[in-house]
Amino acid sequence: MMTPGMKLGGRYRLDERIATGGMGDVWRATDEVLGREVAAKVLLPSLLNEPGFIERFRGEARVVATLTHPNIVRVYDYGESPLQGGGQVAYLVMEFVSGESLTARLQREGRLSAEQALPIVAQAAEALDAAHQAGVVHRDVKPGNLLLQPNGTVMLTDFGIARSALTGGLTQAGSVLGTAAYISPEQASGNPVTGQSDVYSLGIVAYQCLAGRRPFDSDNPVELAMRHMNDEPPPLPDDVPETARAFVASALAKDPAQRFATGEAMAQAARVAVGLAPGSPVTPTSPAPAVTDTSMTVPAPAQQPMAPRGSATPPPGRGLDVDPTSLNPEVSPHTPAPAQRRNKMLLMVAGATLLVVVLVATVWAIAAGTGGEDQAGDDGKDKTSESKQSDGEEDDGKIEIKTEDYLNKPPQQVKAALEKLGFEKVTVDGIGLYTSDITPDGKQDPTTPIKVSASRTRVEGGDNGSQTPGDTGGPSQSGGGTGPSKSCKPPGLGCKP
Repeated sequence: MMTPGMKLGGRYRLDERIATGGMGDVWRATDEVLGREVAAKVLLPSLLNEPGFIERFRGEARVVATLTHPNIVRVYDYGESPLQGGGQVAYLVMEFVSGESLTARLQREGRLSAEQALPIVAQAAEALDAAHQAGVVHRDVKPGNLLLQPNGTVMLTDFGIARSALTGGLTQAGSVLGTAAYISPEQASGNPVTGQSDVYSLGIVAYQCLAGRRPFDSDNPVELAMRHMNDEPPPLPDDVPETARAFVASALAKDPAQRFATGEAMAQAARVAVGLAPGSPVTPTSPAPAVTDTSMTVPAPAQQPMAPRGSATPPPGRGLDVDPTSLNPEVSPHTPAPAQRRNKMLLMVAGATLLVVVLVATVWAIAAGTGGEDQAGDDGKDKTSESKQSDGEEDDGKIEIKTEDYLNKPPQQVKAALEKLGFEKVTVDGIGLYTSDITPDGKQDPTTPIKVSASRTRVEGGDNGSQTPGDTGGPSQSGGGTGPSKSCKPPGLGCKP
């Protein structure tokens, strides 16, 4: 039992327990050698003999120690210390962060405006970009792991289940880790995760900030995982600006290739969406109160907060990011003995993963047998070949690009659509939420380099001028016509006949 006044490694004096999380407690402590305030994350002693936990804990220390970024909580030290009366504890010493978690702010305020939310998301995206460049995927991005300092700085923390070259062997292939309410489709299905998985999770955070609730909620983690894989999020409230809607839509694309290519691209788009220049400093619109908080913040309110007076949406989603659907279940001091708990966890994770795989296989088999909604029309004829001939491949092997079909669409989605047509070298040039041009256009060889130009403003008179970025409908008529569209192009942008 850890108590105030105890020392870790003969150096770090525990002053106050400030948070309890899935792997242990976080203490405000004092480094008596350097005379500075630190946060000490102490692993539950009962877990030291649990296979995998101590390796994950050490792995977190190694992972975060390699990262240097103003929006990532720094790690100072790692150690294992004997306890009086026998036994030992493992601990991680980190930078002490004053402020509150994004979870706490959402519980207090219900929801945030786009001007408040997207600068927070931008800083988190920059932190993720730094991690991704170092080969680290966080895999558990959620409001509880974003700390808000009084000066407006956002700190990303808790890399406990991060995947990197340093810890890649600690997680079995195909295993599912993360918090189900924020998990990406590919992560939920047990497929390999990349930086785009973190982009999706941060997109869920952005949605929650703007709507005051998560897009998907359930007490069943398997059901939640399937909804992330198959369902489209409900519309955001009417008062959310169009640019913010487009931003969230790009981040939450089911196909990783259609999301923002990097954390930096996501950060720039977030700032552009609220009229800030890319890379501009963030001025806090509502400073966080000076409440101490750290990487293991797991608030558990006794009752749900009431919706703010005049709120356009219900109160925040059930428990925010603290819910029973975590796919890496949290541990309390009252958990069963390690062997008993391990068996239960293995059965739960194995059962959930097996059910997801079976459901995915079933859906795939049905789609393969029927031709799928997007491939077959009411007459049962395959529309894929028709689409390719009208919008793409001809007998000479060239693919036709009609720039007007793509104007004002999100650039990353246009890039993905062109790659789906068969172009091998597609790049996005510029910064913005709208596609303003594609060069070259017309019939092109699949190996021809294609450039998608991004703009911060719409193209007037474009074929898609009446649509919002990320709109999943087909292109509207050119010339301001009012009749129905005669075609459903381009493929890959969610267009249906």
